[in-house]
Amino acid sequence: MVTTRSQTPKKAAVEASPVQGSSPPPPGVLLPYKIPLTLSGINLYVISPFYTSPIKLVTNYLCGAPYALAYKHFRRDHQGTLNLVFHCLILVLQLLCNFGFLHELDARLQLNEKYGVISLLSCVGWITCLLFTQSPAWTKLLSGVLIYSAFTVGGVVASAAFPVSIHLQPFLDTLVYIYFIKKPTSLLLYLVILAVRVALTEYTLAHGSGSVQLSDQFYLGFLLVIAFLSHKPFTRPASGVFGIGALFGWLLAVLSGDRLFFLWGAGFIATALQGVSHKETKEPPTMPQLANISNELAHSTFFPCLLLQAVGDQMAQ
Repeated sequence: MVTTRSQTPKKAAVEASPVQGSSPPPPGVLLPYKIPLTLSGINLYVISPFYTSPIKLVTNYLCGAPYALAYKHFRRDHQGTLNLVFHCLILVLQLLCNFGFLHELDARLQLNEKYGVISLLSCVGWITCLLFTQSPAWTKLLSGVLIYSAFTVGGVVASAAFPVSIHLQPFLDTLVYIYFIKKPTSLLLYLVILAVRVALTEYTLAHGSGSVQLSDQFYLGFLLVIAFLSHKPFTRPASGVFGIGALFGWLLAVLSGDRLFFLWGAGFIATALQGVSHKETKEPPTMPQLANISNELAHSTFFPCLLLQAVGDQMAQ
């Protein structure tokens, strides 16, 4: 909560009881409700968070929580205007990073040079999925516009924007590094870490760019390690899948000359920035509190509509 005054009935209505273990199975699930959290982590994070695989949509359809429950959890943790504004900006960044990654992946797999296959399925699938939510019509429309826009410019993000983005990313990375520290920080610490990060970027680009040749065995091993670390990703985020993605994705991209690593890691940077927003606005982050695959899937799948509906409700207060 960012305000100290007593809650109005409207505010109290969005408060939820502790999430862990308290949410009943959604009606009509087609798979066993208690799917191991390991599978949840692999499905949600192994190829970057949020909008990176149509498989997530299928899993959410089979065992995701209802939209109403997902919104209850979301609104509970996003009651401040500033936090919502930050999340709107981060949503745009997340979409650009994710669809840039998908276009690059399609190109790597030689899947439909013009539109891609994985990126197209993700775009159409997410827009269709959100159309069937219980959110207001305007949130569905705007969510669809945002997703389609990210899909159409994703190829540009994956190629033309990369040379510029690699120089701009240190400014966002430094915010995430400080967030991982989880201790009181200052502007001076930010500037020191930023200076080191910029120097490391420029040195690596000048002396190590494309110097490492990666084998197929490395890619397979890396995928297995990421799948393993995706288990309970919020227990130790700095040393888990978020840490590797946010801290080292860019470095692997520069050393190997494979920008797929950069776009993969950028997806984790965008997601971690949500944590930065929650820290700065003193509201608890939602995903680390969700304790089963049903709630996690619903949150990540319905996120655009959840956020836009929260913005609408905030403006109506």
